[in-house]
Amino acid sequence: MNNKNSNIKVLFYTFTARAFRTTLVGHLYEICRAWPTVLISEKLDQDSEDALKNKDFPHKLGKIIQIRQFSGVEKNNIFAQNKYLYSLAKKFIEEEKPDIVVTASDMHSLFEMYLLRLAKKNNSLNLCLQPSNTGGIKVVEKWVDHINAYLRFPIFLPLWLRIFLVKCRKYSGHLFYYWILPVTAGQMPFFGKSSHILVRGNSGMRDSDYQIVFSHRDYNFFIKDGVPAEKLRILSHPLARKKTREFFEKIYFKNYKKNKGKKTVVLMIPTGIEIGFFKKDFSLIPQKGREEKWVETIRLISRILPGWDIFIKPHPDTNTKNFDDIKNMIESISENIKIADPGEPADKYIELADIIIGLPPSTSTTIFTASLQCPEKPIISLDFYQEVLGDFYKEFEGIEYIDNEKRFIEILKDIRDKKYQKKQRLKKEEFSNIVELINNLISAKNEKRN
Repeated sequence: MNNKNSNIKVLFYTFTARAFRTTLVGHLYEICRAWPTVLISEKLDQDSEDALKNKDFPHKLGKIIQIRQFSGVEKNNIFAQNKYLYSLAKKFIEEEKPDIVVTASDMHSLFEMYLLRLAKKNNSLNLCLQPSNTGGIKVVEKWVDHINAYLRFPIFLPLWLRIFLVKCRKYSGHLFYYWILPVTAGQMPFFGKSSHILVRGNSGMRDSDYQIVFSHRDYNFFIKDGVPAEKLRILSHPLARKKTREFFEKIYFKNYKKNKGKKTVVLMIPTGIEIGFFKKDFSLIPQKGREEKWVETIRLISRILPGWDIFIKPHPDTNTKNFDDIKNMIESISENIKIADPGEPADKYIELADIIIGLPPSTSTTIFTASLQCPEKPIISLDFYQEVLGDFYKEFEGIEYIDNEKRFIEILKDIRDKKYQKKQRLKKEEFSNIVELINNLISAKNEKRN
């Protein structure tokens, strides 16, 4: 790997275990082939931990320092946790003195915001790497407000009042998180317009020097969210890069070799599906109606693809209160239907599948990663309700968006009869790997100095 700046030291933060496994570990793999790297790590899944310790992992990975921001900080209250995270960030910057700091976001977690703020004072180059797929933030804000209005406040209150209370709660949370907590750690508040609590803006609007996104599509979303164009750079997902894809296959995918004699459908259930809203007027889609549609859809698949195995893969954060009842209903349809453990990695089932289908509302990032992990397979996103966020994957390369049952039946029959032809993704790469991108950014920084 071409490297013009051999004397660089990198500090890399894993972010969540799921985002690291599906995306960020690929960037780390490339960086560690070029530069000495210190890894600040959350508790990871066993496959990822084994990969980092394997002698075949690029030798420039240095020490691994584990922290517990997402897996449970061992402190008694939120103020103690906050001070703990600040002291860790300060310690890492002072001791490691990195030239480059890499995180997933400059707005979503206190640890990252402290780390990037202190790194900026150290004159480090701060990079944020997009960890998952994204969409337009404005419609998400309204959707989140309505979800909270229905779930957090008594239904007898008028909707306008519940929305008002939701907004009051949001602004109080934003003030506490971005202003009060930093002050209690002896720091200035985190000023700025981006806020994951308000669901405003996006990563790249605070202390990152650059925000790296997957595609021109994502670039446009980040621009609309308020990220300055001069801070944005495009780098394809690591799975789209040949050498790095081989690493993913060796570490993760090889463990899940498919039984070639048995055809398999995998259905992905997203998180946050207690209720939904029709796009035309934001009226309520009740949970019961959604679950009944799931069952009807699974029956349809079982009828058109007889003898196929059908796996239902719930999101790890699935919190449907009566999921056991749904499970019994679904598994009673056919003996070929099985519910997967929500905690199992999605890439296992993507690898085993002949078809991957996102059940409504199909917003899961696993549909996006499936289109990269197995680009040759039919990948379908269903939007039978024409609901808010239901068209998340409409006109998305490599994914078949379907909003009516008739079209869905036609696609299933084409797949069954081996007539289905998938459109290939178009390649629009600007950099071949993250090392090439970083070298480009360093050169631009040096030119500004001169």
